Amino acid sequence: MNQRTLRGAAALLAAASCSVLMLSGCAGNKPSEGKPGAGLNDYRQQALYDRDSRNNEDPSLGVKSRWVEEEEQRKAPEYIGRKQLDMTNRHYAKSMGFDPQIAAKVNRIAGVSSSMVMLTEVNAYVAVVLDGHRPDEEANPDTMKHKVTETGGTGLFGTGQGTPNRISWTESGGLGYSKADEIRKLVLSVAPTNIQEVYVTANPNFVQRLRFYAQEEQAQGKLTPYMNEFNTMIQHVFPDSTNTRQ
Repeated sequence: MNQRTLRGAAALLAAASCSVLMLSGCAGNKPSEGKPGAGLNDYRQQALYDRDSRNNEDPSLGVKSRWVEEEEQRKAPEYIGRKQLDMTNRHYAKSMGFDPQIAAKVNRIAGVSSSMVMLTEVNAYVAVVLDGHRPDEEANPDTMKHKVTETGGTGLFGTGQGTPNRISWTESGGLGYSKADEIRKLVLSVAPTNIQEVYVTANPNFVQRLRFYAQEEQAQGKLTPYMNEFNTMIQHVFPDSTNTRQ
């Protein structure tokens, strides 16, 4: 083999070695975590983004609109268009309404004397009175005062009377975890499909304030004036953004 042939063979071998190194380097490259394109490691985060209206802004992809349309078709007519308003605060709501049909089903559960069910965009709040309890005697009298109307009024928290140092929002009212879970599962099974979480409490102050809302709805024909107050109250009654059962 002459010298020219040896030099050619060496060049081919070097080129082949570089190719192998380049391929190895490509195979080892991975997107760094926390950067765009790296993906979401937590499936719960993926689910959150899949449902976030800010995700998939390109309508040509079809994924977002298809998911929304399928969900909307499953909802009862009066709840179409409702969605979670704040992805960082599951309790925040801009609309609320009583559901006496669901409450009637809750009342059939053993040990439940009466109940009220309030629905918002994605949550259900259940106020129950258990056998042997009298919220009208156990609750702070201020829970049945302090009106708010379209023309004015400070409400329970605007007067300072609703703060936790004046009214106990964490009192159990005799409700245990087992009974609360039974109620939660029932409500979730019969509620409109947009309801994602059910919060149950027998706190007498919460019960009385919802009773006050029911009276005000009959008098005013709407609950809108109490929306801000309700958003504040449920933060005190259910402070952990989970299915708290007080």
